[in-house]
Amino acid sequence: MSNIRIVTDSTADLTPELVERYGIRVVPLEVLAEGKAYKDKIDITNEEYYEILRSATVLPTTSQPSPAVFAQTYRELAAEGAEHIISIQISSELSGTYQSSVLAAGLVADAVTVHNFDSRTATMGLGLIVLSAACMAKEGKSLDEILAQVDYMIQNSDLYFLLDSLDNLHKGGRIGKASHMVGSLLNIKPVLNLSNGVISAYEKVRGNKGNKALERLIAILAEKIDPHKKLYCTVGYCDNREIADYMVEKLKEHVDCDEFIYLQIGSVVATHIGMGAVGLAFYQLEA
Repeated sequence: MSNIRIVTDSTADLTPELVERYGIRVVPLEVLAEGKAYKDKIDITNEEYYEILRSATVLPTTSQPSPAVFAQTYRELAAEGAEHIISIQISSELSGTYQSSVLAAGLVADAVTVHNFDSRTATMGLGLIVLSAACMAKEGKSLDEILAQVDYMIQNSDLYFLLDSLDNLHKGGRIGKASHMVGSLLNIKPVLNLSNGVISAYEKVRGNKGNKALERLIAILAEKIDPHKKLYCTVGYCDNREIADYMVEKLKEHVDCDEFIYLQIGSVVATHIGMGAVGLAFYQLEA
């Protein structure tokens, strides 16, 4: 096992297979629904939580891990031989998770060096950055190379997505620069962008017939992606894998990606965005 280990939080929405393959440690956030607390990805499956969310009369709440939980994880990795831990967390604009990780790093400074990163993104965007860093660590890349690449990805990755409704984002206070659109969506569906840690409405699509917004999302992605540069991407979805598949098939007509990695959005993020989300996170390297 490498002396460099990668840590993230459960909002990266990584599959168990990817976590195991790359030796990633995932610190769970929690959701409180119907009076019961669940650790994201541990106590409840995505599908089980979707059922709760669909029928909930009161929007569930979410909570970040404490510094003590992060510190325990870091000490466990140090005991396994880790000398450096690269900890990449959900945007600090959306959660206090990054701050908990920073505080924990100070608690374990005697045992291991923790390099903290505020990803400035979430879900499929966070997962993309974490996977790339973990792949480099597994390949034996140096600490400086991985740190430089993580910084590059944070500065140069992007995420575009669609939601069925802005209601959950509004109720949970995570709507960011798209707040002006609440209450004005009778015949408008926004293409949303998560950039520099904040959710904003990138473009308003009028008319909801014939998957018009989805077709526009695909077109925007095709416009944003340079076909002459290598593409790395993750696809995010909730209970609508078939729509994600359709988006990918359409994108393959315009872009060349070695692998579209699918990540199903988990309980914490789903609480804040609701059902029906679909999107793509990506970054590119110079040709």
